[in-house]
Amino acid sequence: MQGIEQVSPFLGLLPYFRLAIPFWIIFYCFRINNKLAVNVLSNNWDVILLGVSWMTSSILSLDAVSYLLYGIWTFSSIISILFCIAFSSVISGSRSGLLFTTLEVVWAGNFIIVILDVITILFVKPHNGMYQLVFSSNTFWAYPTMILGILAIIKMKFTTSSLMRKIYLLSIFLVCTVAVYFSARRSPLFALILTTTLLFIPPKAPHIILILIVFAFPFMMFKSGTGEKIIRSLPDSYMKYRIERMSGLIKGRKETSYAERQKIWKIYLNSFYEKPVFGQGLAAVQRITSPNNNRPEGISAHNTFIGLLAETGLAGTILLSIVLGRSFYFVMISSGANWKKIYLMLLLPTLIINWVEYNLIPGQIFFLYTLIIWLLPRGLIYSSR
Repeated sequence: MQGIEQVSPFLGLLPYFRLAIPFWIIFYCFRINNKLAVNVLSNNWDVILLGVSWMTSSILSLDAVSYLLYGIWTFSSIISILFCIAFSSVISGSRSGLLFTTLEVVWAGNFIIVILDVITILFVKPHNGMYQLVFSSNTFWAYPTMILGILAIIKMKFTTSSLMRKIYLLSIFLVCTVAVYFSARRSPLFALILTTTLLFIPPKAPHIILILIVFAFPFMMFKSGTGEKIIRSLPDSYMKYRIERMSGLIKGRKETSYAERQKIWKIYLNSFYEKPVFGQGLAAVQRITSPNNNRPEGISAHNTFIGLLAETGLAGTILLSIVLGRSFYFVMISSGANWKKIYLMLLLPTLIINWVEYNLIPGQIFFLYTLIIWLLPRGLIYSSR
């Protein structure tokens, strides 16, 4: 993150504690119900094969021990997420119970992430003050805030709440929309706007009025002189530059980020053609991109699906297709209209964000949410109603 001189040694150690969490979940699930745990593994053979494939792929990258560690961590994370969904389904006792229990967990998790992101600011030393630090980072709040916005509008629509509660949830949604805008990340902003409009299909008159109020007013403000003054008043930073670019305030500046991503994708696709069956190995970023650029640390694929293709080959990609296909099948045969609509709202961001960002392995910005949503339909197997 730009603007950071040094980080507390304690904060530097925190990420390593995450490695033990999935193993603890797996152990705990076997301990409380060994029979159910075995049943979950047998019913989800495709998920197990996918995890094994990705872990095996990490062995191909043994020029660094961390790659094998990523493979083991990825496999244990997939199994732990699967167990959490299955056990939650049994405890909830119904499909709607599973869905809203999962939403509450995701809500709490992302809320905590946003709070931790804010608290983290207190432990770092920016070059030009805390205000500069906030506006020099363009990613740390975008994705969890986007999810909070989507969940807030889902709760407002599908839960039986009082008028004040609905106003509260709508306020959270509006705050999240503005916050994601000021993160200067276009893909989460697009995902947030697109998915929330699905709630109002087919639209009714009140829905149309609400949509116009929610989106027309911010558009008018930021296209006016007032909006331009607000943006211009921000401290000079990479974020301010991106916001100005998003708002069309930089004249003659052509958008190039997607074009740059396409160049990176071409490098990864060429790498896939060299080893199409098993790929270059999980997290083999340096091996794939270092010969094509001057950065020794390598460049992320900025696309989960293309990165998966290059790193795990056809073996890993086909298995992921089978996993997603079976999940869609469970949704189609086991859920009602509202379940499907809510699930589509949760699913679309995973497809949009993973097309422009790489989230294949744990520790990436969208890995946990992506896997939870992709595996959520597996819980329908254990719901009788």
